[in-house]
This record gives sequence, C-alpha cells and structure tokens, in this order.
Amino acid sequence: MERARLDQIFTSTERIRWIIALLFLLSLGQGRAAAEEEWGSSDYGWFLAGGASAFVLHESAHALVAKSFGFDVRLESRRKPIPFIVVRYDLISIKDESGQIQYTDENGQPVSHGAEKRYATASAGINSQNISSEIILTLYPNLREEPRPFLKGVLAFDVLTSIGYALVGRKDPDGDLRGMSEALGVDDKLVGTLVFLPAALDAYRYFYPESRWAPWASRGAKGYLLGLSFRW
Repeated sequence: MERARLDQIFTSTERIRWIIALLFLLSLGQGRAAAEEEWGSSDYGWFLAGGASAFVLHESAHALVAKSFGFDVRLESRRKPIPFIVVRYDLISIKDESGQIQYTDENGQPVSHGAEKRYATASAGINSQNISSEIILTLYPNLREEPRPFLKGVLAFDVLTSIGYALVGRKDPDGDLRGMSEALGVDDKLVGTLVFLPAALDAYRYFYPESRWAPWASRGAKGYLLGLSFRW
C-alpha cells in the first residue's frame, strides 16, 4: 500500500516538474527575444546538447566520487516511481533497532564514515551543477542577451534539476536529496531548501545580471552545500 501511494505521488508530481520546466524554457525564449536573435534548428540542437552534457556531468560526478571511495559503480535503469537511469554503488544503509542508520557494503561489512561518504556521493551531482552554473554566470553574466544556446542548455538543466529535486523529488528512494538528508540526519525539507536556494538565485541572476547581491548570495549557498561534503 505504501509503495502504491508513492507511485501515485510521483505520477502527479511529475506533471508539476514538466510545468516548471516549460515555464523556465519559455523564460529562456524571452531572453532570446531580448537579444533579438533568431534560433535555427542548429541552435535548438546546441541547446539540447547543453542539457544532455549537463546530465552526463551530473551522473559522472556521482560515479567519480563513489569510485574515489573505492565503491563499485554501475548504471542501472528503473521503472518506478519514475523511469530513469540511476548510478548505483555498493553502500547500503540499514536502520538498527535503535533507529540509527548503519552503513555497510554489499557483503554486510561496516563502512567507516559511511554517512559522510553517502552525503558526498549523493550531493556530487548537485554540486557539479552548482559549479558549472557558477562558471557560466561568472564568465557570461549577460548570458540572457547573448547567442549561446549550448550554455543556456547547461544552465537550464542545472536550474531545473535542482528545483525539480527540491519541489517534487525529496521522497524519491533513489533521489539525491533522499541520500543527502538521510546522511545528515535532517529533514528532507531542509535539504530541499539548501538545494533550491542556489538554483533560484541563479535563475534570478540570469534575468537580472546587474544585481550585486545575488551572485554572492548564490556563491555562499553553493559553498555551504559543498562544504558539508568535507565535514569529516
């Protein structure tokens, strides 16, 4: 019954994710109009290529961090609650009788600093997005007015993925936020806020590049999230 309810939740919230994505893509279109540029098929291709590249970077970040801890990494597909490709690694979390989470490998052997490693690996994708977005908006603060469809595709993926996770992906059993909140031992809403904030600020920077406070607020939020990976 619990699994059935979870499937229903993600079936409905997936529609919300697409609505958010559509609104942001339409906003990017307004940015193109502001720059008085006309996009051809190649521009749309570059835009999609940017989004695809950001996706590869996100998943690669998970894999690289997991490998750095000595975990075996593999790609798998899933059908529920949302069809997707997931990066899996041999770190298993188990609640003991006292309610505390213990981390083991696939052979049942305890993993030292398991919570810290779980957080660093789970947050690697989000951190890679924050870093790539920061590089783009720092080098090209007026991106909205410039004909750079590839970079706009990267930024769109970064912002949409973080916002999507924060709004509708907190309970996803394979989701980054689930692993992050579990490893930190905090409510997933708090982690969702930490992920949402830099994405929202970057969206603001895209539309208001003249802002002086937004870049530093965004960098501070990103730095805090990244810093939690080095708390041990």
